[in-house]
Amino acid sequence: MANPLRFDLLHDDPDEARAAALAALDRGQLVLVPTETVYGLAAREDRPEALARLDAVKPGRDRPFSLAVPSLLVVADRLQPPSAVVGRITSRWWPGPVTLVLPRRGGGSLGLRVPGHAWTGRLVAEAGAPLCLPSANSPGASAPVSLEQVEADVLAAAAVVVDGGRAALGEASSVLRPGREALVILREGVVSRTDLARHAAPRVLVVCSGNTCRSPMGAALLTAAYAEAAQRRQDLVPARVASAGVMAGPGSPASSGARSALAARGLDLSDHASAPLAAVLDDSVDLILGMTSSHVALLSDYAAGSAVRVELFDPEGGEVEDPFGGSPAVYDRCAAALGSMARRRAAALASQGDTR
Repeated sequence: MANPLRFDLLHDDPDEARAAALAALDRGQLVLVPTETVYGLAAREDRPEALARLDAVKPGRDRPFSLAVPSLLVVADRLQPPSAVVGRITSRWWPGPVTLVLPRRGGGSLGLRVPGHAWTGRLVAEAGAPLCLPSANSPGASAPVSLEQVEADVLAAAAVVVDGGRAALGEASSVLRPGREALVILREGVVSRTDLARHAAPRVLVVCSGNTCRSPMGAALLTAAYAEAAQRRQDLVPARVASAGVMAGPGSPASSGARSALAARGLDLSDHASAPLAAVLDDSVDLILGMTSSHVALLSDYAAGSAVRVELFDPEGGEVEDPFGGSPAVYDRCAAALGSMARRRAAALASQGDTR
């Protein structure tokens, strides 16, 4: 498209620029806009002619394009109920430099972002439909952090060009796929892995009856297995694991049998203090793992109406008998079984990432 309309947000009326951009988007045209990360090429998702124009600029790119939205509510009918980890990420980094790849109802996934640039954020909110907003570069070229870096062919494809100066962050958004056992970093970006681990790691709660034998052993073994998986896959941020008991009192230590069985495996339960389920179960938990089917049934009642998933600790559906009062050999067999189950869970993460 020859001679696009150009606006400079430092000198021109931002409302006039937004009105021109909205009109172009409504006509099925492309608009080149600033974001806090890099410059993007915007198109209304519901305008087939606009999507065809995007395809011409970015041929061979995987589809569908990620969408810029004002909030998850705009596309809630397309998505599975978001887990607690999604809420932690969006409350901390939206609007901002994080793209989330979330599971759709009925299968597949959808990439979503709420831009942190004030002018573009308002454009997204007023567009009338979600916007496809890939970076404004041809395949293989670097994403531009200023208008001067945008390729001539990309500029020519836009009906409206908005200059917002150099992007404040100057780096692409982090692209994340949140799961209930691990957060998968699909593309490293502005938000560091350290910050993601500190503020957004999924949370798993391992539950048995008294929280002195099976669940503290299972939680420790699962933490170790997750850590090993993360060493093999640097794109994984594994879940934080805690434990509780459906009939536990507060503050009891792990049983001597549990401590000994895990000490033989290089793990320390000396600091464990039992916790009643009601004291630790809140809306920050993403996944609850019970030792038996009766635990799962009870836990499902606790979690009813929430997005929390409840499963058996054993991903293959086995149950774990209570070793309480048993001999050291009984505890050792229980720890061995829990360790095998934990490794199976971690192996699924290490092989393909967590999408559950």
